[in-house]
Parts: sequence; structure tokens; C-alpha cells
Amino acid sequence: MSLIIENKKLYDLIVEKDILVDSGRKISRDIDTVDMKVKRIEEKEKRITGKVVPPKMLTDLGDELVKQVIAINVRLTKIANQINDSKLEAIPEDMKNEHMQLLKDKEVLERDRNKVALKVQKIKDRVIPIIQKHVKPFLAEYDDIETAKAKDGKVVISTFNHLADFKSKFKR
Repeated sequence: MSLIIENKKLYDLIVEKDILVDSGRKISRDIDTVDMKVKRIEEKEKRITGKVVPPKMLTDLGDELVKQVIAINVRLTKIANQINDSKLEAIPEDMKNEHMQLLKDKEVLERDRNKVALKVQKIKDRVIPIIQKHVKPFLAEYDDIETAKAKDGKVVISTFNHLADFKSKFKR
């Protein structure tokens, strides 16, 4: 069953919500694109660091310390950091910068998406009581609101019946 409500304020709120949802989805697509670029750069970095041979003295010392007691763990960590630093030095600076910039871009996009989601929720919180007020007199005992869409300057409300849904699911 569909109901049509002519309420300009409600229509405008739903249109604004739909626009925000679309922009949030675009930001999510942008985040996915940035994620793919980050993965590609990480793969390139792995290939570069895989070719770097850590200084033998440091790795031997590291192996020796591993065999000793946990009390020497602080020293072992220092050596591991030196090895890692020598690998990181092999990565070109522009690749490191691009990687960091992509991570920053992703963070900004995620923050923007979350701001849009908060705006959408605020609109929903305002729209739902208005819709319920207008539609409640037309609903039967087990009817409920499914969706509200803005269409041609009007708000089209779709409803469903809980009892009918239960019966169809029970039969299956």
C-alpha cells in the first residue's frame, strides 16, 4: 500500500536526506579508491624492502639475544628497529610521501562521510515523527511504514503488513 502526503517541509527534508546519502556513498567510493591505491603502494614497498638484506651483524646479534632470557628484550627491540630503519631507507622518499598522503586523504574522506551520516541521521530524526503523525490514521492494526520517498513534489509512503509478512514466512 502507498500513501501520498503533500507536505513541503517533509518533502524538502527527504530530498535533502537523499542528496546527503548520495554524497556519503560517493565519499565511500572515494575511500575505496584510496584503499586500492594504498594497497598497490604497500605491495611496491614490500617488493623493495624484500630485496634489502639487513646487516648480518645485527641479525646475528638478534638471533643470539632471542636465545637468551626475556630480560634482554629491550636490546632486541633496538636491533629490530635498526633493521627496519635500514629497510625503510630503501623506499624512495616520494613513495613514502605518496603513501602518507593517501592515508591522510582517506582519513579526511572518512571524516567527511561520517559528518554526512550525522546530518542524514538528524534529518531522519526530524522526518520520522512527521511521517508517523500523517500516516498513523491510515494504517490498519498490523500495518507499518516501510519507506518514504520524495517524488514529484510529494512524499510517497510505502507500507507493509507485519501479519501478512509473518504468514508468508511461516508458510515457507
